[in-house]
Parts: sequence; C-alpha cells; structure tokens
Amino acid sequence: MRRWWWLLLGLCSPAVVLAAVSRPALAPPPLYQQVAGGEEDCEVPGKTTLSILAAEKGVKWTVVAKQNGLKKPYKITTGMVLKINTKHIVPAELDSGLVINLPELILYRFANGVYQRRYSLAVGKPSWPTPTGSFKIGEKRRNPTWNVPESIQEEMEEQGLEVVEQVPPGPKNPLGKFWMGTTASGVGIHATNRPWSVGYYVSHGCIRMLPEEIEQLFPQIEVGTPVKIIYRPIKMALTPQGRVYLEVHPNIYNWRYEAREVVKELAQRHGLQNLLDWEKVAAVLKAKEGVAQDITLEPRREPVQAGDSSRPRESRLGPLQGQKAGLE
Repeated sequence: MRRWWWLLLGLCSPAVVLAAVSRPALAPPPLYQQVAGGEEDCEVPGKTTLSILAAEKGVKWTVVAKQNGLKKPYKITTGMVLKINTKHIVPAELDSGLVINLPELILYRFANGVYQRRYSLAVGKPSWPTPTGSFKIGEKRRNPTWNVPESIQEEMEEQGLEVVEQVPPGPKNPLGKFWMGTTASGVGIHATNRPWSVGYYVSHGCIRMLPEEIEQLFPQIEVGTPVKIIYRPIKMALTPQGRVYLEVHPNIYNWRYEAREVVKELAQRHGLQNLLDWEKVAAVLKAKEGVAQDITLEPRREPVQAGDSSRPRESRLGPLQGQKAGLE
C-alpha cells in the first residue's frame, strides 16, 4: 500500500480548481495609517525551531537569520537571545473581523474597530492559490473529519497512490483540532499536524495556522464573522506623526505590477512625493523582507561655518562653580 500523506502538504479545497491561473493586475493599494510592532530581544524557549519561533512572531525566518548572523543549519538553542524586528503596517479593510494578506502570510484580527493581534499562516501554493474577496465564517468544528476533496482523490489516483475519502479526527488528520469554514467555496481556516508548514505557500487553497494559535483564536470567532482576503505585496502608511513607512513582500502569485510604479503612483495620489527618500524606497523594494521601514526623507542639515553668527551660543558652568552658581 503506497503512502499518500505527501499530498497533505497541499490540501484541502474541493472547489478551488487546479488550473493555469491568469495573472491578475494589482489594484492600487490604499494608504494605511497604523504601524505596530518594533525591535525586540527574544529569548529562545525550549524545544522550538527558528521557523516556528519566527512564525510565532509573524516574521520570516530568513529575515531573523540574516539579522542575527545565523548560518546553516540555522540551529537555535534554549536561552539564546535573538533580535527580531516585528514592525508592520496594519491593514484597514475591516473594522471588525479577519483580514488575511496572502503575500504576507498573516491573518489580522479586529474587534470593534480595534486591531487585536496578528497570526502567521500557510496559504495556497502558486499553482492552487487561495482566492481573494469578501467572505464570512460559515461554520466552526472541533476535531473535524477531513472529507478528502474529489480533486485531491483524483490527484492521488493519477499518482498511483491509495485513494482516501475520509480521515477521522486524530494525530494524522491534517485539519488538526479546529476548523473554521469560510463562505469561499472549499476554503477554511484550520489547525495543522504539520506546524513547520506555517510560513509557506503549500496548500490547495486552505489557510493553516499554528495549533496553539488557532486554539486561542477559535473561541473568539463567531459564525458570520467577516473575512477579507487581500493581495497586498506592497503596503504603505502615513502615520499621524507624518512618517512614511513601506513594507514589501514577495509576489507569490506573480500578479502583474511594477513595484516602483506602485509606490510612485501611491505617493502622487496622496501628495507624498517630496516626503520620500527614494534610495530607501529602492532598498526596501529590493529586500522584500516584510518588515515596515521608515522611508521618510530627512531634511538636509546645512553645515555651520566658522564664525557664523547664527550659531547659538552655549553657556556652561565652569569646573569650579558649585551648585549655587547661577547663569545670567
């Protein structure tokens, strides 16, 4: 009997059709306002890996490895302190509900107009992408049975593998202990028995979460909760303090756009052309690290010439003056 478990790397939609997908054009993104997160020191807990730790922080493990000078095989040990930059631009498509940005591999939760937190994901592979659009949570199940989609059964048969119609609850069930089905046909948000796949584009359209994170999220989500799935490889924000941030992710589904033109058009539309440092923009676009970077153009500081009367005078206490000495 041949093993079929390798197919679970790409489960799970019965209706998301595997086919050559035309490349859509990227719509002009909105200008966001909120930037969250920042640089932090993270002490490595026991029994974890770099990819899992990075997923828990909502960042790419490759970026953490680069920032900390880690080399192959990228092993981390208990008690090691890693510097991690979690700064990110918060999307504002919904006031309450779930916003999923596919290139970012992140789910954002909002409640009553307030951003709560974000969660790392695994989403559909490029040949079988997760759909974008406005949906809702249609059902919730604990300890679900996986009814294997006909499309995946056909794939099993084509590969000469054992054809499986159902997988009961348990450690071999790729849906894990929690399933939240959306109104996108065949697409659900679920746990996984392969947590190392979170942070990658590997499914047949479904959305995987780390088991402990969906366990925390599951009771907070009701049937009917709005779900907005977006495709934003480029996000830009203008904060209330007047700083401009840019965050760039890989174009995983190969949508049609020219990255610099997207930023240029967004800047022109909002009158930000003169606020941007285009050298910083180019660096962020090239790196695609998924970390929000400040791209605000700093004002030039003219050097002060000797004898310049405009230079402010400095008053200092002499070394022999005590606390009672005064300045006039």
